[in-house]
Amino acid sequence: MVQESGRLLSEAELELIDALQINPRASWVDIGQATGSDPATAARRWQRLTSSGEAWTTVALGKRQMHEMSMAFLEIDCAAGAAVEVAATLAEARHLITVQHVAAGHDLFVIAAAASMPALADYLLTDLPRVPGVAKVRTHLATRVFEASCRWRLRVLPQGAAAGLARRSGPPESTRRMDGIDRRLFHALLADGRAGYAELAATVGTSERTVQRRLSRLVATEDIDFRCDLARSHAGWHSSAVLWLRLPDRLLEETGTALLGWPETRTCAALAGTSNMLLTVGLHAVTDLHPLVMRLERKFPYVTVADRQVVLRQTKLYGRLLDPAGRCTGVVPVDPWSLAPHP
Repeated sequence: MVQESGRLLSEAELELIDALQINPRASWVDIGQATGSDPATAARRWQRLTSSGEAWTTVALGKRQMHEMSMAFLEIDCAAGAAVEVAATLAEARHLITVQHVAAGHDLFVIAAAASMPALADYLLTDLPRVPGVAKVRTHLATRVFEASCRWRLRVLPQGAAAGLARRSGPPESTRRMDGIDRRLFHALLADGRAGYAELAATVGTSERTVQRRLSRLVATEDIDFRCDLARSHAGWHSSAVLWLRLPDRLLEETGTALLGWPETRTCAALAGTSNMLLTVGLHAVTDLHPLVMRLERKFPYVTVADRQVVLRQTKLYGRLLDPAGRCTGVVPVDPWSLAPHP
């Protein structure tokens, strides 16, 4: 078991969370089989974890949407003593996915997403600099997002049990773009990625069959994905870091794909700047950073680690507001479509 701030996570809880990280919408029957527990027991255990804010599921932007969105990673300097207040203000913005305090030459690391470059540019050039306490912003535009933590998992389940939970989806039924109903469905799933078809149908205003059909299509076309997360320090992941890498452009795809297999990888993206790759990693302890960097440079000798920043605290993680221990205290729905160009 792992202890953090007086809270013990049992092996049964860790296995349950791991199973839901593999397949966040798996049935309780399948979850029970994978974890060796009764389905009703697994459901009750999950209810306790979500009620305490220690674990949660949500919908996420899929690969196709991340490719079509304009995404940026922001380094923000704050006025002296204003970082906590600025972080709280930015955490309420629906187009700012993640907000973190970092030990670096700047105060905050923020991930922004918008449906268009004009909308993102207007926000970065006009709105963000006017937020009280914001002193300076450095912007790194993403050209390719390899991963955004949807596949990160605890890896505590036996391989056989994990294989039985693999996510499955058929070929795309169409290449149709997301419409208003699809976006309402996305928003309805943000608070609970395991919400049932009846609940979703009532929220969206359509039939259960329509919800089921649309969800299947959105997953198959990689417009949406699902993720399960937790108060990570309760599972022994007590630290994390942001790495800025430089490497030959011709090797970006190969390197990004390879890094997806690393258990520490959370987010990996190609960038348009001199540092042309971003890698965020989870760490059991801050002392694990140097061995990870050495392994990175040994495995990829053409990579230069241009900068590294340890995360001090996460204020917001993919739409979830977090307390200092990493527990969920609220939801600010992820909504990159909410950011529109100025008239």
